[in-house]
Amino acid sequence: MRRRPGRPGQYTDRVKVITTHLGADFDALGAVAGVLLLEPGARVVFPGSQEAAVRRFLAAEAIELPEVRVRELRRARIGEATVVDCSSWRRLGEVGELIAAAGCPVRVVDHHPEGADAIVAAEVLTAPVAATCTVVVGELQRRSIAPDPVTASLLLLGIYEDTGGLTYLDTTAADAAAAAWLLGFGARLEWVRRYVLRPLEPAQLQLLNQFVEGAAEHQVGGVRVVITVVRPSEQVEEAAYVIHRYAEIFDLPVVIALLEAPPQLIVIARSSIPGVDAGRLLAPLGGGGHATAAAARLRGRSAVEVAEQLLGEIAASVGSGATAAALATPYLHTCPAALTAAEAKERLVRLRINAMPVEDGGRLVGTVTRQVLDSAAAGGLGDRPVTTVMRPGVPQVTADAPLEEVQRAFMEGQARFVVVALASGWGIITRMDLFRRLYERQLAEGARVDRRLAGTRPVVHDVGRRLRRALPPPLLEVLEAAGELAHAAGGRAFLVGGAVRDVLLGRALEDIDVVVEGNGVELAERLVERFGGRSHPHEPFLTAAVHFSSGVRLDVATARTEFYRSPAALPEVETSAMRQDLYRRDFTINAMAIDLTPARFGDLLDFFGGRRDLERRQLRVLHSLSFLDDPTRAIRAVRFATRLGFEIAAETRHLVRVAVLEGVFARLSGERLRDEIAELLDEGHPVEALAELAGLGVFPVVFPGVVWGVALRGFLHEVESVLAWSQLEEVYRGPRWPVYVAALATRAGEGGGRELARRLALTGKVAAAVALARSRTEQLLAVACGKGSAPSDVVAAVERADPALVVVTMAAAGAPERRLLRRALTVWTRMPAPVTGAQLRAAGVKPGPALGAAVRQTRAAVLDGKVTPAAALAHAVKLAAEPGGAA
Repeated sequence: MRRRPGRPGQYTDRVKVITTHLGADFDALGAVAGVLLLEPGARVVFPGSQEAAVRRFLAAEAIELPEVRVRELRRARIGEATVVDCSSWRRLGEVGELIAAAGCPVRVVDHHPEGADAIVAAEVLTAPVAATCTVVVGELQRRSIAPDPVTASLLLLGIYEDTGGLTYLDTTAADAAAAAWLLGFGARLEWVRRYVLRPLEPAQLQLLNQFVEGAAEHQVGGVRVVITVVRPSEQVEEAAYVIHRYAEIFDLPVVIALLEAPPQLIVIARSSIPGVDAGRLLAPLGGGGHATAAAARLRGRSAVEVAEQLLGEIAASVGSGATAAALATPYLHTCPAALTAAEAKERLVRLRINAMPVEDGGRLVGTVTRQVLDSAAAGGLGDRPVTTVMRPGVPQVTADAPLEEVQRAFMEGQARFVVVALASGWGIITRMDLFRRLYERQLAEGARVDRRLAGTRPVVHDVGRRLRRALPPPLLEVLEAAGELAHAAGGRAFLVGGAVRDVLLGRALEDIDVVVEGNGVELAERLVERFGGRSHPHEPFLTAAVHFSSGVRLDVATARTEFYRSPAALPEVETSAMRQDLYRRDFTINAMAIDLTPARFGDLLDFFGGRRDLERRQLRVLHSLSFLDDPTRAIRAVRFATRLGFEIAAETRHLVRVAVLEGVFARLSGERLRDEIAELLDEGHPVEALAELAGLGVFPVVFPGVVWGVALRGFLHEVESVLAWSQLEEVYRGPRWPVYVAALATRAGEGGGRELARRLALTGKVAAAVALARSRTEQLLAVACGKGSAPSDVVAAVERADPALVVVTMAAAGAPERRLLRRALTVWTRMPAPVTGAQLRAAGVKPGPALGAAVRQTRAAVLDGKVTPAAALAHAVKLAAEPGGAA
């Protein structure tokens, strides 16, 4: 490396510095090089020595960095600092102390989760990816900055190192895409092969052999953990790389190396399974890293003592996963024994459940399945008590029952489910729950199972840092309290729906919804007791709207499922578990939740692939009956797609067309249809939204009598343009949607406006405007186009007309008529009154109809140029004095 050292007395201005953690690796080096493109003029300072592989690389390749040494930085005035691949003061050494003492703005660019000593930064650039270099690439792409071949190569080295050549468990599509992007700018793969994917050297092979000889295997909660303790005979460079190769060669899911190098104990951890996060595992030891790789250096601790502590930490994180309580869904739907077989079948169908325990007086007495109930109906037993056809007995286990006991309970009775006695009541384990856990155990033990099966379990990501950054402090405090209070009551609280989607998209949060596995109304009351404010419960839907004294507002709901007694009917609700609560939602991107429980705060629950669809910018429903249950979801699909710039997935488009063919939109009430259309047209791209409705086949059933086509689309774009002008000039102050509905009504044919007003259940002035839109706009246009029309005629027509119809008329008019209407709206109607009633009364005119008529006629005469403003008062007095007044 060619260094550009500073000189004593050189720093007269404040210095902008870029730094990284002690023992910089390739991800740190590459990120530093990339950030230099983002921050021209910055100086690089390494807080200490780099990793051996990085040192070899820098010695072999001529790389120029604008570097400043730590001793030179002591004399400098630091104006700004950017910390890359690290968010901890402790890992910056003396450089961190100098930056903190300077009190300058700090920016963090990192992909690691925040630790307890996280830097409080003015700006944090992060992403849920496996390498900080990927985060930097994303910012380069956003700013359209092209890296030179050397910088591209350094970034590629960092990505390949931190993803194990794109093979580590936490490697993302973004990491692979970033690597491909860098290759397009000349990144050198030979550097990757030479410095990252390299063979072991003789001393490293000897250390590998020591790792094998010193290894002890442990089974912790079904997870295979290997801990190896060695005392190298000589210092071996890159022990971390040797551990990586050890885990790779022997296919070890979790391996921990304890290297005794008195007075230090070096701890290196590698994990390839979701249940063991290497970074979190070593955090209590003062270590750093991420989910798949971490390291720590200790003094005054023995290898035996540390090994026992780490096994305990692993047991705490994965051990509970092998008990019935950890597998169970903490809510149980039951079938009352008083129901008939036909009623029991209806209950299973509406809850979308195939099997259910039968409850009699608080006791679980049997099991009933949908197949049995179908057979009972076919055999004429539908009116018999469900206890007649149920299978007696319910398989049950205790909360602390191990996984093997749960397996036996399923096998011995060929059960569909097993009931678990939890502290909060009954829970349930389904066969799929057991399958998922067995799959995870196989994967953890290194079995060669098909990883595509992972799609059957909920994906959990830690988005805590992103959530904390998105929330204002008062709201964050309320959500943390919600998680704490729900946990204390034996339940769990989650942030759900659109707020989760917007956190992941980096958009401003609007509505804040919290769902509780427990009692949502009670949680709302507890929150009000703590923070002050008001709670407004809505018992039928098990929800409460909370307005806190701080100004924070949120909705709290009990986790629930819903069912529809008929297509397009309003839903009926019943308390349920979180997964079922999310299943009832409209689209996958709105069916995610963030856990607020203190120990899991920030964990994203994604059962249905919502995060994947966000990355693909795709809108997808959760099940095939979605639009048959609630056709308004089709309109919401268009609203979200146009708002977010997403595409509606092909299978979802097909399901909308099926719903149209089934005629379910005709069963929607006009009020529900109107509310959805109003929200859709008040969004930012109404014409594109209507075009999407037409493409889905929904447009003709919502707007009967209106035919979508090129001409109509062009007319609506004119409406959009005129409406924007009208709002800017404040000649139209109402909501946008009545203007578009009125515009469509003018194309609905004879009587079409009335039918449209009836279908959308419009009322008041909006109903009148839409019903008569065609005739009224034609009348106004005739006045504007009329050769004998005076300015006063145009003003009178404009002032009589509904404002929405004026906008529509202007959109339909030609250029001359539109100019005339604009003049009428912005000039003539805003002219000061040439004479007032007060002036006439002062001139001796008596109050009455003649006075008002004189004021109006004088205004018209002045507008038409027949009377000058100076002569207006005399003209009005004369009119009022004429026989019969001014009539």
